[in-house]
Amino acid sequence: MGGKRWLASLAAGAAILAMTAQGASADTLEDVQKAGELRCGVSDQLAGFSFLDDKGTWTGFDIDYCHAFAAAISGDAAAVKIVPLAFNQSFTALQSGEVDVLSRSVTYTLSRDTQLKMDFIPPNFYTGQSFMAHAELGAKSVEDLDGASVCVLAGSVTERYVADYFRARNMKFTPIAVEQEAQVPTVYESGRCDVMTHETPSLAIARRGFKDPDAHVILPEVIAKSYEAPLYREGDARWGDVIRWTHFALVTAEELGITRDNVAEKLTSDDPVVRTFFGVDGDLGEQMGLKNDWVVNVIKAVGNYGEIYDRHLGADSVLQIPRGMNDLHERGGLLFAPSWR
Repeated sequence: MGGKRWLASLAAGAAILAMTAQGASADTLEDVQKAGELRCGVSDQLAGFSFLDDKGTWTGFDIDYCHAFAAAISGDAAAVKIVPLAFNQSFTALQSGEVDVLSRSVTYTLSRDTQLKMDFIPPNFYTGQSFMAHAELGAKSVEDLDGASVCVLAGSVTERYVADYFRARNMKFTPIAVEQEAQVPTVYESGRCDVMTHETPSLAIARRGFKDPDAHVILPEVIAKSYEAPLYREGDARWGDVIRWTHFALVTAEELGITRDNVAEKLTSDDPVVRTFFGVDGDLGEQMGLKNDWVVNVIKAVGNYGEIYDRHLGADSVLQIPRGMNDLHERGGLLFAPSWR
């Protein structure tokens, strides 16, 4: 049932995007530079990733990526308009030109990559899908959930994964589809469903926000591995290069030990790799339609990948989510960047 709804949603979205594609420019970089502002689509209130803080300022992992893109393009990390979007609005908003890039929790799948006229950059967040249950249910594993009601985000790939997982094990469940991502934990906590499913870090985030975290148990199984990444419109190669290499710049900076605090000092380095990376030598930035020192502006604005992760999700955040797969390859993770040559 969940899989059919997901496919129907995908087909409808593809039809809408086909009609709206003509409204989007084929040279987004030029358009953004002329406008003086990047329009960055994000999740609407997802703790750790994109949410309004107590001062009314958008903050989070995905928000810092928006600022990084803006810094790369214009040198001004503040030259960005944050556009919060419900999950079912996101793809249409990008393809129609309402936003220039999506920096939000979107899982990379074959269907999305091939049917929705959008391209993903390499992953900036690796994760997997798990379940959280009310402790009073007594469930110790997913095998104990036969007949349970499950809260899922309507139209998301998680909805399809649940349907496939239960069907393969001849188990039954009742899907409770929730339209707004931020409302899934609320609906679950209220007792309208026995279980909620989402990416494992999102479950940990939700559990911390509950009135009684101990009344909820995250089950050990990871039923699907996935990765998430920013998206841009298909057919705009130069813009894709900017988005992709901004991510690689954040990863490379961490690999080279370059941080927001020491970037000015590193500018005087004699290391040819660092000098090329910063644009001191060569003209890689100009070849992309950017200033040669664009990387410096990015790191000054948000730091390196590890700093962004720790600030919003990891050691320096209230969430304390271990880096795990999202660590550098040299430390056992999956992140690395290509050569700056």
